[in-house]
Amino acid sequence: MKGRVLIVEDEHMTARLVRRELEKALPLPVQVADSYRATRELVEREGASAFSVALVDLHLPDSTPGEALDHLLQLGIPCIVFTGEFSDELREQMVARRVIDYVLKENSASVQVVAKLILRIHRNQGIKVLVVDDSRTARRYLAELLARHQFQVLEAESGEEALDLLEQHREVYLVITDYHMPGMDGFELTQRIRARFDLNRLAIIGLSAHGNNLLSARFIKHGANDFISKPFLEEEFYCRVTQNIVLMETIRALEEASVRDALTGLHNRRYFTEAGGQLFANLRRGQLEIVVAMIDLDHFKRINDTFGHEAGDAVLKAVGQTLAACVRETDILARVGGEEFCVLLVNTSPAGAAALFERMRRAVEEAAIAYAGASLSITASFGVCTLAKESLQAMVNAADDLLYQAKNLGRNRVIRDR
Repeated sequence: MKGRVLIVEDEHMTARLVRRELEKALPLPVQVADSYRATRELVEREGASAFSVALVDLHLPDSTPGEALDHLLQLGIPCIVFTGEFSDELREQMVARRVIDYVLKENSASVQVVAKLILRIHRNQGIKVLVVDDSRTARRYLAELLARHQFQVLEAESGEEALDLLEQHREVYLVITDYHMPGMDGFELTQRIRARFDLNRLAIIGLSAHGNNLLSARFIKHGANDFISKPFLEEEFYCRVTQNIVLMETIRALEEASVRDALTGLHNRRYFTEAGGQLFANLRRGQLEIVVAMIDLDHFKRINDTFGHEAGDAVLKAVGQTLAACVRETDILARVGGEEFCVLLVNTSPAGAAALFERMRRAVEEAAIAYAGASLSITASFGVCTLAKESLQAMVNAADDLLYQAKNLGRNRVIRDR
């Protein structure tokens, strides 16, 4: 989310609590206005585009109820209503005004609800959702609801177009598809999507104006995660969408954690073996070239023995960051042991690899690692295999042999096979 969060609240204690929670949860500046006049002056001074979202109390001492809200909405600032009252009439008014959502001021937990909602809106800006419906009116309505919560929305008027869009945008998190469509209906589309993307990769919500338990069950049996009958309450729609998005995020986070080293944040041995194996298969087909290097920190045990294991952890994290700054996104850098790292370079010449690893060696040597008021330093030895072998593991073993040569020759050096 770009810009700032605006809190419009005349109760100073509430404003302070909300601001504190938002500043803890979001990397965004938060500003507060305690009256309608202060709101107008702040927005006029800073410009409406400076604010990504506003949290607005309906009752301010110098205005009629909802006046500040209407002013901000007219300026195009997305708004969340934070109110101490609730009624069916008020809900209808909020829906008509197209606010993002409304939250009741019930207790201290309400502040947490607000913070989580704004954080959710912040995350939604990086998430793509595909809406599939042959009715332009229905499609536009769903797209507007999703855009209100800051999702990136793609639209398709047929199953065929939806499949094409998914090939172009494989990062889509969620597909919302109607059942009744000419040609390919929602069931067939769901089946064909599932043939390409499993349940852990992409969520699907089925929709139908003729919803019943049988239709819902059939959608889910065809591979959908959820089903919503039309017409629906907007609150229900947002809850279902959010639940499925959170599920996808949780699964991806778990998958990412399984291939990441917890200390350094670099990839781990499992990822290196799996992703490196795929790249090696391309090498065997003549589609690319790879270089493999093993890196080991010199006299790392002295750091742990002298300063303690926390200092050793600080050194490993710092070295990991230093090495990561030297490689490209297409390369693989992994922590594969205690103080051991492995690098796989893609389509890099032997001379280019030699220059890169020498630059890495110097960067590690010159790094000043701050810990408990002291400046720690360390060096690293490198073994580099540039010649293709019969397997990835054979290249790793060759790089490891060259690494031990570097150790035996005095450490803090790069030894390569050519």
